[in-house]
Amino acid sequence: MKNFVPLLFICLSLLISACGDNSNDKSTQKVGALTQLNNSSQNPNVTFYTDFNSLQMALAAGNIDKIQIYANVAKYMTTNNPDFVVNDQQTIKLIDDFCFAMREDDINLKNSCDNAIEDMKSDGTLDSLIDIYINNLADTPKPVQSEHFDDADTIKVAITGDLPPFDMILPDGNPAGFNTAVLAELGKRLHKNIQLIQVDTAARAAALVSKQVDIVFWVAIPADNSNRPKNFDTPDGIAVSQPYYQDIIVEIDYANIAASF
Repeated sequence: MKNFVPLLFICLSLLISACGDNSNDKSTQKVGALTQLNNSSQNPNVTFYTDFNSLQMALAAGNIDKIQIYANVAKYMTTNNPDFVVNDQQTIKLIDDFCFAMREDDINLKNSCDNAIEDMKSDGTLDSLIDIYINNLADTPKPVQSEHFDDADTIKVAITGDLPPFDMILPDGNPAGFNTAVLAELGKRLHKNIQLIQVDTAARAAALVSKQVDIVFWVAIPADNSNRPKNFDTPDGIAVSQPYYQDIIVEIDYANIAASF
């Protein structure tokens, strides 16, 4: 099976090359990003961090010049630390779909997920969750608990807790975030119990392929995006649900460092 590579970090390499400005030496700036699954980028200007706190600390310490990350993660960062600022000069912003990934042979699960997501879009539930957990998020999301059903099957889902406000673990150990809220609604509609299994960010691929979990959170190229090759982010043997959200990739600077340039 070919490498299990997420779109985000391929996109990062494209952004770095596309947004380079020799007059300001942007092409040589050091970029930080979160490691997800089996990243294959060979760009020497990109440094990958295994957890969100280390990524933020590296930017604040000047070990990297900027972070490339999803816009709503950037919003969470700037809300909780005013020293983090979005780089409004970035001209190319790539869009990704947020989906669920599962094994390709798990057809029934994929079809069930697709139908539930479509129903959530149609009846307004998804828009409501977006408002609560993204649009109107003040600081830290409230915990999300999935409903339990006696004698129902269990779906095991990998959670890293390392992409707030989408996927996060609160200090008290409770799961929170938009992805988790969508997942709880999914379990209710499928009448399935959801078991969250916390794994290291880079271990999600192995957890899915080895059947330790049934679902991982995933990003994919929108079907109508003609700027990038289709399906190069989806490995053999992996099925991706229809999307339940879209976000763009933006750049984050550290105010004290940015002021010195």
